[in-house]
Amino acid sequence: MPLVILTGDAKVLKDEHVKGICEKKKVKRMKVSLEEKETAFNLLSQGGLFFNNVLLDIVDFDDWKKDDQKRILEIAEKAKIDVIVRTEESIKAKDALVLALPKPWEHEKWTDYVSQRLKKHGISASRRVAELIFEKVGPNDELIEREIEKLACVTNQPTEELVEQIVSLHSRGDIEELCFKVSMGNFEEAHRLLSAILKNTEAVVVVSVLARHFLDLYKLVLFLERRESYPWPVIKKVSESLGIGLGRTAKFLGFSFKGGEKVLNHIMLYDAEKLEKILEGLYWLDLTVKSTPTPNLATHSFLDQVRQILGEGT
Repeated sequence: MPLVILTGDAKVLKDEHVKGICEKKKVKRMKVSLEEKETAFNLLSQGGLFFNNVLLDIVDFDDWKKDDQKRILEIAEKAKIDVIVRTEESIKAKDALVLALPKPWEHEKWTDYVSQRLKKHGISASRRVAELIFEKVGPNDELIEREIEKLACVTNQPTEELVEQIVSLHSRGDIEELCFKVSMGNFEEAHRLLSAILKNTEAVVVVSVLARHFLDLYKLVLFLERRESYPWPVIKKVSESLGIGLGRTAKFLGFSFKGGEKVLNHIMLYDAEKLEKILEGLYWLDLTVKSTPTPNLATHSFLDQVRQILGEGT
């Protein structure tokens, strides 16, 4: 060392890295936040005279004023005390380590991440279990870690059923609700909900969830014979065969739980041709929202495109 800069947004991996350094060098971690910055300056200016067995962990470097950032980096380079600087910004430095998470819409990479964290906790699980954890928790590494720790207290070989029972639901239910409003043809409500969601969520994230929604529906349309209703044993078997969550499969197939809202049987609304048009539209929408200065407008336009596709031939 003495100065190591950890860049990127992977908070859990950063914690793990700092803990590993402390154990290896047999030093005590001293957390330094914005409020304790003067303490950090004082310790570093003493050159480790009284505290040579301490590691300073600056956890909120991005919140510091630019002048203070520059000053702490200059002092830390010359200090005898080990210093860790955590930032989500890109900093050019000799000892900089990038610990970054996948983008929110990169579901496959997030599933890989969850699988790696499960192994880290000594848990042997199928990829479907990792996918289910991500579906329930969403792209938040700290929440994923807490839920995996809960699982580890119960078993080292979790099933999908156990994940459904133990792992709490944290993911954005409003986007899931939007997807079903679109696929059930409730476009007035869908536009209103989409406007509310886009105030706090990037359009590319919404498009990613919509794509997964209609892709799952496409699998169901190809797999099932069209009928007005499906018994519970069939719904459960289809869910297992296609790897689609049980609750979502039931909702797609029009199975209304007692006390729940009435849902439509999507198989009676769609055929493969309509869904192929929608998925093609989502492909182009994904490219558009990543390049246009008006991604929200493009996303609203897609809803109108789905309305037109659903109206064809009716």
